[in-house]
Amino acid sequence: MKLSVVIPVYNDPGGIDATLQSVVAQDHATYEVIPVDNNSTDETSAMIQEWAERHPDRIRPVAERGRQSSYAARNAGVRAADGEIVVFIDADMTAPTDWLRRVEEAFTATSIDYLGYEVETYVPDGNEGFWGWYDSVMGLPSRYHYEQKQFVPTACLAVRRAVFGRVGLFDDRARSGGDKEFGQRVHRHPDLTQGFRGDIVVYHPARTTFDAHRKKAVRVGRGLARLAEPLDADGRRVLLELLLHAVPPDPRRIRRRAPDCTPPQLLSLYVANMLLRYVRLGGAVSHFFRRDLA
Repeated sequence: MKLSVVIPVYNDPGGIDATLQSVVAQDHATYEVIPVDNNSTDETSAMIQEWAERHPDRIRPVAERGRQSSYAARNAGVRAADGEIVVFIDADMTAPTDWLRRVEEAFTATSIDYLGYEVETYVPDGNEGFWGWYDSVMGLPSRYHYEQKQFVPTACLAVRRAVFGRVGLFDDRARSGGDKEFGQRVHRHPDLTQGFRGDIVVYHPARTTFDAHRKKAVRVGRGLARLAEPLDADGRRVLLELLLHAVPPDPRRIRRRAPDCTPPQLLSLYVANMLLRYVRLGGAVSHFFRRDLA
C-alpha cells in the first residue's frame, strides 16, 4: 500500500527541515513526501528544494500560490498525491521511524476511512517557562476532539484518498477550523467510518510565549466564526459554541487534562485557559467585524 505524506508550510525553513528529516527516515518502503509551499517569502522554498535534490525518488514538492491557507495547501497536496492513503503532518513536527508503518497497519487491519492518533507536545530545550509548560500540559487533545467532536487536527490525521472523492476536499477559505469541518463531514457520511489509535504518536513543539498562544487563539476564533456562516443548523451550533466561550471553563476539564498537577498549578492552568478563551472570542468578533487582531 502506497502512502502520500502531505506537509503544508509557510515561512518556516527550520520547521520543514526538521519535519523532512523525520519523514524521510521512516521504516516504510512505499511512500512519497509532498511538501507544499504556501507562497513563502523566506528560505522555505530553497530548503524544500535542497531536500528534494537529496531524495528525488521520495520527495515531490508542490506549491500553492493561489490562496493563503494551510487547507488550500493541503488540498494541493491531495490533488498531487498518488498514494491510497494520504497522511498529514505539520511543518515543525516530527514522527518516530515506525509512524507510517503503524498507520498502514491501522488501515489494513480494519475498514476505517479516517484515522486519528495522538500528538505529544514537548517543550524545546532552552524554552522552559510558563507558556511552554502550559502548552505541554494542555497540548493538542486529539482523543478528546475525536470522542467529543468527531474530528482530529490535521497534524495527526490519515485518510483514504478515495474519501475526498466522496465528501470533497478541505474548505480552502478556512484559516482555522477546517479540520473540524472536514472531520464532521466524514462523520455524517453514511458509508464512511472513523477510527482512533492511541499507540500511534507524532510530536509537536510547544508554543512558548503568550504572543504565540494569542495569535493561535485569534486564528481559531476567526476560524470558528467563519464556520458559523451561514446560520443554518450547523452554523447555529458553531455560534452557540462560540457564545459559550464567554462562560468560564469547567475546572473539572482542566483536572482531567492535568491529573498530576498541584492545586496552584491547576489554578494557573485554569486562569490561562480562561484568558485564551476570551482571546478566541475576540478573534470571532474580529471576524464578524472584519478586523485583523493578529
